[in-house]
Amino acid sequence: MKKINLVLLHGWLFDSFIWDDLKTELEKNYHVKSPNFLVHENHKEKITPSELSIEDYLENQPWENILIGYSFGGMMCVRFALENKAISKLILINSSFPSSYSEINNQEIDSLILDLEANKNQAIKRFIYKCCKNSFSQKKDFKSLMDLQTKYSNIHEETLIQSLISIKKLRELLDSENSIGIDTLIIQGEHDSFFPPRTFEVNNSNNIKHKVVKGMAHYPFLSFHNEIKKEIIKFVED
Repeated sequence: MKKINLVLLHGWLFDSFIWDDLKTELEKNYHVKSPNFLVHENHKEKITPSELSIEDYLENQPWENILIGYSFGGMMCVRFALENKAISKLILINSSFPSSYSEINNQEIDSLILDLEANKNQAIKRFIYKCCKNSFSQKKDFKSLMDLQTKYSNIHEETLIQSLISIKKLRELLDSENSIGIDTLIIQGEHDSFFPPRTFEVNNSNNIKHKVVKGMAHYPFLSFHNEIKKEIIKFVED
């Protein structure tokens, strides 16, 4: 039986709580870690995206290390895979990939930074709306995420801004790469506003599996939990 270590990286604005339900189920068969790297003011352990060392969460052989990243976390997974040969597989959920298209360009990021500086709570509300936009469960998901806004509002705006600057740097890195070279599963929502699947292209794609989930927007962990879990387990066990 394979010994599998899964490392889950969350996206911008959110923290590792997004993985809670999925992590509980994955832990039945795998070793699972989910570090935080966007710091809430009430967190004792403070790790920023630039300070996160993936080596702290990897296991030595015979363990197989698989990174799973959502949105910004997926971009970080790609960076780590380019730097560390101990990573055997990637799973990217609504995220960016070398040679793929993204609606998140520098202009969009700079605009979000200005919004955060002007009114952090309103900027967060607009971002959450875009995360849920066009999902078949848009109203329900938006309400659920907005109910957690007090949790998000504990993140200092400077932390959010610095992580957006990290995203800009990661985009430049991904744009300079053509492929990763390890088995990769890319799960995309049909209605993802940030990483739309319509223009997705991969060079040297023999090691790439691409799954588009119908009806899913950018934030998948409320209404598409089971679909995400099914695709992850199938790829991990393949």
